[in-house]
Amino acid sequence: MTRPPTGGTMLSLVPAPVESSKDFFGAELQRKQRTHFGRYEIVMTAARGYGVISSFFTYTGPFFGDTHEEIDFEFLGRDTTKVWLNRFVDGQKLPGQWTDLGFDAADGAHTYTLDWLPDRLVWSVDGRELLRVTSAETAIPQIPQRIYLNIWGGGAAQESWSGEAPDQIRAHAVYHCLSYRPVGADAPMCSDESEPVHD
Repeated sequence: MTRPPTGGTMLSLVPAPVESSKDFFGAELQRKQRTHFGRYEIVMTAARGYGVISSFFTYTGPFFGDTHEEIDFEFLGRDTTKVWLNRFVDGQKLPGQWTDLGFDAADGAHTYTLDWLPDRLVWSVDGRELLRVTSAETAIPQIPQRIYLNIWGGGAAQESWSGEAPDQIRAHAVYHCLSYRPVGADAPMCSDESEPVHD
């Protein structure tokens, strides 16, 4: 586990007002400027709750004039001892993978890292590799994307994946730090500020 820098941003999922056509109000942050190959780090505490999804991902798609390209860290609140690692390339959803974390991501902050390079993707937590895919095995996203942080509630279409969030769900994810370093650049990262916690 890592001790996050002071502060953070809480994103919440709450029931929508009765006059709304939606079941829930979630929250999302998006970086307007695109990013590309390099290292991404997020220090976050995942949200807990059946049907709740909290995530850190990169994305672009038809709204931006691109094919659907995406790289994901997704935490399903029904079991926050695992993380769903996934990607889309050229509009195609490639096989995702459930990965055991060895801890409960909703109990406290950890540093999650994505290394995105032309020939590989590497997902890690607290400096420990979780999954690696290479261009020799599968397609790797190549289009610059935008960074997103969000929390949302699963509906009937997500029942077999996240579960359908109950009507009165209230859940929170906390994002303590976000950093990005392009390939070949020298830029500060979240892990520069984090230090090990000795339990």
